[in-house]
Amino acid sequence: MLKYIYMGTPAIAARILEKLCENEYPPALVVTQVAKPKGRGQKTMPSEVERYARTQDLSVIEAFDINSPGTADVLKTFHPDLILVVAFGQILKETVLTIPKSGCLNVHASLLPKYRGAAPVQRAIMAGERETGISIQKIVKKLDAGDILVQKKVAISPDETAGDLLNRLAEVGADALLEALKLVESRKAQFTPQVEEDASYAKKLEKSDANLDWSLPAWVLQNYVRGLQPWPVAQFPWNGEMIRIFKAKVVPGTPGSQVGVIRSDRKTFVEVQCGDGHALSLIEIQQEGRKRLKIEEFLMGYRWPSID
Repeated sequence: MLKYIYMGTPAIAARILEKLCENEYPPALVVTQVAKPKGRGQKTMPSEVERYARTQDLSVIEAFDINSPGTADVLKTFHPDLILVVAFGQILKETVLTIPKSGCLNVHASLLPKYRGAAPVQRAIMAGERETGISIQKIVKKLDAGDILVQKKVAISPDETAGDLLNRLAEVGADALLEALKLVESRKAQFTPQVEEDASYAKKLEKSDANLDWSLPAWVLQNYVRGLQPWPVAQFPWNGEMIRIFKAKVVPGTPGSQVGVIRSDRKTFVEVQCGDGHALSLIEIQQEGRKRLKIEEFLMGYRWPSID
C-alpha cells in the first residue's frame, strides 16, 4: 500500500480523511494548520482535521510554515510515496514538492482549469454556474495548474448554497481521491494537461464581498446570496444596521421604481428593487444580534419606519 502524508485543515478535509480511513487507506502522517482562536470566546481550538485524526490515533503535526527547513526535515523521515493536499491553507514550495517519490496531489473543488484559486465553489455559484466538480491534480509551482489525474462532474441545484455544495463535494472528493490513490498504486495513473486558455480564477472571499449592490440584476444577487454562505453572508444596510440575507428569490419589480427601493406589505413580504427592473424578495433574514427568521416572523415583531 502507498505510504502518504495527508495535509488538510477544515471540515471538508476532515470528511475526506475520514472516508480514506474507512476504506483502509490511513495516512502515515497528518499535517494541519496551527490551532487558532475561534468563536466569541476566542478559545484556541484544533482544526477539524486534527480532531478527527486524534480519534483514529494517527500521527499529527501542526505546521505554522510547511516550507520551513525544520518541517520539511520531519516530512522526509516518513519517506512518503505521495503527499495529498485537501484545503490545507498553505502553498507548497519546491522544498516540499520534491519530497514524495510520486509527487503531490491536490483535491480542488472545481472542474479545472476553471475556477483556480481559493474560493472555487463560492465563485461558481455566484457566477450562476449549473455544474462544477472535483479535480485531482498534480501540484506544481503555478497555482492549481498541474496535470489532472481524476475529474468528477457535479450538478449545482438551483437553491443550493456554497455550504451545502461543499458538503456534497466532500463526498465526491473522497471517492475521487480514493480512485486516484488506486491508480497511482497500480501504476496506471495517466495525467491530462490543463488547457491554459480555458483557465479562470476564483479569488479569495473578503468580508466586503458580503455587501450587495442593488444596481446588479436580481438573478445575480440571488446567486450571491447562495454563494456567500456560510461566510461572509450577503448583507445590506438599513435604518442604521446591517441586515443579513440567507434566502431570497427573484420576483417582478415595480415599473419606474428606483434601484434599492424597498417595498413591503408589513406582513408577508419585503422586496428590493434591482438594476434589471426585477426585485429580490427576502425570504430569510437576520438583524444584527438577533436570530435568523423567515420574513413573516421578522415582520411580526419589527416595523421599519422607512418602508414606502
